[in-house]
Amino acid sequence: MKPLDCAVVDDDQMMLKIIASLIAKTNDLNLLGLYESSVEAANALAKQKLDLLFLDVEMPDMTGLELIRTLPYHPQIILVSNKKRYALDAFEYDVADYLLKPVSSYARFLQAVERAKAKQLLVREKPADSSKPPRHIYLKVDSLLMQFDLQDILWVEAFGDYVRVKTHDKLHTVYATLKSMEEALPVEDFVRIHRSYIVRIDKIENIDISNLQVENKILPISQSHKKKLMSMINAL
Repeated sequence: MKPLDCAVVDDDQMMLKIIASLIAKTNDLNLLGLYESSVEAANALAKQKLDLLFLDVEMPDMTGLELIRTLPYHPQIILVSNKKRYALDAFEYDVADYLLKPVSSYARFLQAVERAKAKQLLVREKPADSSKPPRHIYLKVDSLLMQFDLQDILWVEAFGDYVRVKTHDKLHTVYATLKSMEEALPVEDFVRIHRSYIVRIDKIENIDISNLQVENKILPISQSHKKKLMSMINAL
């Protein structure tokens, strides 16, 4: 996997230097720009396509969240802020991770980068020709990229900052979000049944009012997702 082309946007010069120094330590990142102004960044990024953006939230003229909406493409985003209250917004924008200032831990920084790389890989693995559904997907497990046959995946489960992917023989902890998995998995084969679960449709053994069974596992069905599930199964 080639290094991710990235940029940093922050109106704090010290934070720009800190993030730039962390990027310089990381072989998988290629720094293309440092921007002290969200307006300057918006103009530059409209002409320059990036893989990853380290983005401050609170900035004059335009917030980081507003900047995301101006971009003509969708890079991976790692939000950086000194306030925890923006973490909820981070989920709504499906960002790769959320770092709290001061970003002093290289290990935590690297964890955020690994999550961005995993999400980027999911995007790249989508087939260009939707008439040819994918037969496998590559997911990051520990430090390895593992190939998963889509036929072997039974369900995917939210697991804190990660997801767990259940196959016939094992439960794998994967660097990804449930939303990014939902977007990467073929919609004709997989369906979201709950805020915490995605299942492979042809692995469902039975369904009752609020649960379903896959192998020996009982999984919950939320009311908000039940209608879509029922529309996708072939029921008399």
